[in-house]
Amino acid sequence: MKEKKCDKIRRRHVLIKALGIMSLALLMVSIAGAESFLYVTNADRNNVSVIDTATNKVIAKVQVGSNPLGIVATPDGKKVYVANFGSLDFPGNTVSVIDTATNTVTDTVTVGFFPYYGVTVSPDGKNIYVPNMGSGNVSVIDTATNKVTATVDVGYHPVGVAVSPDGKKVYVSNLDSGTVSVINATTYTVIDTLDIVAPFWIDVAPNGKKVYVANRLNDTVSLIDIATNKVTTMVVDDGIYPCGVIKVNLKGTEVYFSGIREEINETRWNTNTVYVVDTATNKVTGKVKVGSLFTEMVVSSDGAKVYTTGGKTVSIIDTATNNVTATVDVGDKSFGIAFANFTASNITDQNTKTTSAKKMPAGFNLMIPIIMIIFYIQKRST
Repeated sequence: MKEKKCDKIRRRHVLIKALGIMSLALLMVSIAGAESFLYVTNADRNNVSVIDTATNKVIAKVQVGSNPLGIVATPDGKKVYVANFGSLDFPGNTVSVIDTATNTVTDTVTVGFFPYYGVTVSPDGKNIYVPNMGSGNVSVIDTATNKVTATVDVGYHPVGVAVSPDGKKVYVSNLDSGTVSVINATTYTVIDTLDIVAPFWIDVAPNGKKVYVANRLNDTVSLIDIATNKVTTMVVDDGIYPCGVIKVNLKGTEVYFSGIREEINETRWNTNTVYVVDTATNKVTGKVKVGSLFTEMVVSSDGAKVYTTGGKTVSIIDTATNNVTATVDVGDKSFGIAFANFTASNITDQNTKTTSAKKMPAGFNLMIPIIMIIFYIQKRST
């Protein structure tokens, strides 16, 4: 009788343990699903599309300034900053601030002329760095006050910005100066200027060791050692000039970029191809056809997907297979793209004036009954 009771208790303990593991797994799913929404700039319509990544549907459109290009979200997902580039006749000099809880513009910040794609946030979310292509400087916006706290002169036509993971250095690619400026993020002064041939898009490796710079006039990517600011060169195989967008995956093992393909007696811009390069061998391991006029991309936090803009669609690439698994029609020409990392939000559709209920994290609803079962079993065991 005693053995049967002990066996019964053991079975209850095993069940409690199994349910506990299941609850933990569901919690992990909830955390992994935190990146729920993409914000995409539509320059021709002066608005931003909001995409629910769970359904791949556009759920809102937010009117911003003229010809919005660059876009970035704060790490807590509460704000999205949009660089309004403007036009040659009417140069833009503003950044729109979107409150993601309501998807409305709550502030407009005046910066330099022609703020470009490379708008970037510091790792702690306190500062937004805006490269002003027409002014030759970088505006620093305090996210707490939405005020410009510093303006740093750099080179001619700054287009890209990357911040070291510790937040101490800011790297700015100056397209027509052939340089990358290194800014001290504490004093907001240029502490180094690196000579790099036609630097365009720029990205930092997640491990904080290197900055990758696409060189649009040859088949190389420049690598900047963050510790020393020394520049080395990665020669890209297959005769491709990495002229545009460049992103590094989470492990630092692959680089994604757009480029110009050198062929016999012909130079052709591949406007709809993402090239995948192995950083260990410098070999092209994948070529992915995406939307026309491919302009920007972002890598999901788990590294499983790459989202690209171009034409009137956003293409979704499975990084395991390097295949496009889905496309999202945004209805307008898509340019910049950014994740807003949060698990719940009131989403207000700016066109239909409808508001959806707050979305609970994936798996959260299943966790509640599991926890109740565990408590019930524990009570019966006592």
